[in-house]
Amino acid sequence: MAEAHVERIIEEFPLDLSSTSPVHIRGLRRDARLFEVEVDCSPLIQTGVGQGKHYIIDTPQCREVACHPHIVGEGLRDLCQGAAVEFREAMTGLGLFEGGSLAIVNILRGSSGYRLVDLFNGDVPNFTVRTQYRGDGYRAHTDDARRIGVTYRDYSEDDHRFRGVKMVVVPDTFATGRSAEAALQDLMRAGLEPETVVIYGFTAVPALVRISGVCEDHGLELVSFSLCDISQLAHNNYDMPIYGLDESLYTSMGGMRRMGSIIDSKTLKDVLPQYVAGMDQPGDWSERQSTLFNGRGNEVGDMMGHLTKSLRLIESLNEINREQPWYSELHSGIADRELKMIWEALESLERHVEMGFRLIE
Repeated sequence: MAEAHVERIIEEFPLDLSSTSPVHIRGLRRDARLFEVEVDCSPLIQTGVGQGKHYIIDTPQCREVACHPHIVGEGLRDLCQGAAVEFREAMTGLGLFEGGSLAIVNILRGSSGYRLVDLFNGDVPNFTVRTQYRGDGYRAHTDDARRIGVTYRDYSEDDHRFRGVKMVVVPDTFATGRSAEAALQDLMRAGLEPETVVIYGFTAVPALVRISGVCEDHGLELVSFSLCDISQLAHNNYDMPIYGLDESLYTSMGGMRRMGSIIDSKTLKDVLPQYVAGMDQPGDWSERQSTLFNGRGNEVGDMMGHLTKSLRLIESLNEINREQPWYSELHSGIADRELKMIWEALESLERHVEMGFRLIE
């Protein structure tokens, strides 16, 4: 992408490029980057974030996932496994595996999609909890704690697996942070007494602030690893764009809001040529997965549903974006390419479904 286009986007949108600094870790691939974030200096964080360390981990795999909603199923799994390996190297290089027992908290249904459990092969305890919003749907999440509850857990009070656990790692998509808040509080009520909470996944500012507050209330240290960037959160408490217009605000109220993220300039230059402005990075995360555990058994994610919804969102963004002075043929080309790849992914899924039916018959 031409430098002039990059500069135009930086001028038009609230992108914080000054709060990141590189951290050099032995063991990371040459094309993977780790940045420490000075969250208290960011103009995008209006409410203070408590004590802790905050990082952005930028890998080719997570950039592909963030920019391309057409990636689902096994392709998504492979990319997430590759990104998880780099996360483990970052954790090792920062010394976070030292001095205590580690456990993983899986929040159903999306946590498993980040593939952290695959790295440890049962060597560490895994606690599974499902939190569900009452009355919410796709791209319509509440920020009301009274409407979220724990509907499944695989632990009980004073579970023997709690003993010696000093650090819990929570892989998830963190939008409002309400699910992580409910899960952590449920675990601590049951008797888990960690010293450190590590979160890993796509992260929005409100979630970072909320989870930081939970940790501060309980005297815990928070270490966050956000994929690619730390985004603002859209009006619907769901969409987490790198940059772009808040499509949910426009379609529901006619409002026009420019959104941005905390992102390093190197990452921004890598994602701009392939990112549809305003697109939600994680998408319908659970439904992008080929296999999900829901608390009762395994199920297949609604990949077709995710792809169809992504088509509609890009088409809606095109309608809004093409009227903007910063929008150019370059942006139109990015959107057209992604639409084409989504259609191809839908056709491929439909062929697999038809073949499956024939085999059953």
